[in-house]
Amino acid sequence: MTNKRPRLDIPKKPAERRAWIQYRLRLIGSNFRALGRQLGVSQQAVSYAAAGYPSLAIEQAIAKAIGVPHQELFPEHFDDAGGRIPLARTRQRKPTRAASQRNVESSEAA
Repeated sequence: MTNKRPRLDIPKKPAERRAWIQYRLRLIGSNFRALGRQLGVSQQAVSYAAAGYPSLAIEQAIAKAIGVPHQELFPEHFDDAGGRIPLARTRQRKPTRAASQRNVESSEAA
């Protein structure tokens, strides 16, 4: 007889997975707010992480709380070798025309 864990059907869609995580937390008598208090973050931060927005510390805490391996719960955040995919941030600000037309024409002191 093998000693395998039963396979969980973790939803792949972020909204469904968030609801599934919320349900699993309720089964153990917890919720996003309680988990947020333990971590020192808001319940919204926990909710966003549960929905798939990357946050390593919160993801790990959620996985530990519900007893599911981190890589199984958020597989889209890991590559095929099991390494964490780095967060690629896009540029937040677009250069404005005013930024290129400064009051000072040269870098000399007045």
